[in-house]
Amino acid sequence: MLRVIALLLLLASPAAASGLPDAEPLRPSPNFTPAGPAAARGVLVWLPGAYDQTVHPPPPEPEWVARMAARALDIWRFDRMRGQDQLASGGQVLANALQILRASGYRRVLVAGHSRGAWIGLTAMARAGVADGIVALSPAAHGTQPHRRAEALAAWRSVWTAADGNGPGRDLPVVLVQLRDDPWDPDPLERKIVAVAEVWRAGLRLLTIHLPESPDGHMGVYEPAFDARFGAEIAGFVDPLGADR
Repeated sequence: MLRVIALLLLLASPAAASGLPDAEPLRPSPNFTPAGPAAARGVLVWLPGAYDQTVHPPPPEPEWVARMAARALDIWRFDRMRGQDQLASGGQVLANALQILRASGYRRVLVAGHSRGAWIGLTAMARAGVADGIVALSPAAHGTQPHRRAEALAAWRSVWTAADGNGPGRDLPVVLVQLRDDPWDPDPLERKIVAVAEVWRAGLRLLTIHLPESPDGHMGVYEPAFDARFGAEIAGFVDPLGADR
């Protein structure tokens, strides 16, 4: 009887009703209603920055993500646990889950993230065909202490030198956003230079939003002004065939 009840509850759930795949630890965002892989144009997986789940709930998506939902993309999330948020393993988990989403029928698979989530999202560049577009908003993963700057820059180079957009001609779209006065990005110009240097070799198509006048700070991408100024440009770059509905 308990098994029957459990089955009925599962069938009554939104996931079952929409035919959503099991891509744990990725889950549909509670802030949007998924259409499912058969009906949606594709899926965007959002990766928030690091957070302490004992104090705060997972950070919400910035306004820019709602723009992507309006383009008939389902919105999923990769909420990692603090203390279990390693870059390499997180990248592998993400890649595996993205492949599940694609195999389930999602025709376009996009990745977007902020801070540590953006850094993990960029690791998808190393796995050709896993993602159809990547948006990295204020990527960071090594803290703000000056003695870690060299380590952070070396790790940044590794992310980009490992990139494989499947060679020249595929043109995997990647967006790199860096804002002014971000203590988590102490070398914005050098980071941009590293990224630009790898574009042709890796088969990437790069859009950089580099130190605009506003908004600023590490959390500036959450301000409504960010979406107002750059949202349409970013959406059109990573999803050129889509349109707001």
